[in-house]
Amino acid sequence: MEQYKEDQLAMCGRVAAYLADHAADLAASEVATQQAADVQTLYAQVAQARGGTARRTEDLTAATQAAQKTVFDLLPALLGPLGRVAVRLGDADLQAAVTLGSKQLRKLRPVPFISVVGAVLASAARPDVAPELAKQGLTPKALKPLTDALDTFRTAQPAVRKTISERTLSGAALEDLLADLMDELRTLDEDMKAFKLLDRPLYDGYTQARKILNSGGGSGSGKEKPAAA
Repeated sequence: MEQYKEDQLAMCGRVAAYLADHAADLAASEVATQQAADVQTLYAQVAQARGGTARRTEDLTAATQAAQKTVFDLLPALLGPLGRVAVRLGDADLQAAVTLGSKQLRKLRPVPFISVVGAVLASAARPDVAPELAKQGLTPKALKPLTDALDTFRTAQPAVRKTISERTLSGAALEDLLADLMDELRTLDEDMKAFKLLDRPLYDGYTQARKILNSGGGSGSGKEKPAAA
């Protein structure tokens, strides 16, 4: 969401907390009590929708990063021996293919990275190469942790992109929910005006919570905006 909407959501959280803390005081107005309940319910839905998409994306991203880290860690254990095999076989193409530095690999985007490491593993499985690697102890079983890590990374990578895409779509839905929440809050603003007569401290506290703090960059950062949004 854009920063001003993030600021609106933060303000709604403060208002929801204020309403919960002063539920007994709100009882002086049946209408305000009901509207406050509607605001709190809708805010809880917005907060849950936002938190859920963030957690799913973070969990998948963590899994992807862990798999890629494992590949980076284990790949040199194959590249070195493959280089030796290339020399023994006099295979210049294989030698060129396995001459990969960690800096080169880290510069690759996920899809090219998967392709390059996959090509290395395919070379290791070649009929003329596999027996030579076995002489160095690198059997398919020994290479399985590296193969598994690449498979995990390959599988998780599209999942993260899909989830981010879903998050973008849910972001649109989240903004719709926030717009509804702001509408309900504006209705509550009108109901709360009665407390200028009923309970002025309660009203003043509400208007203070209702102010939107501008947390964006620029000269207005950290300043309060009027309650009306």
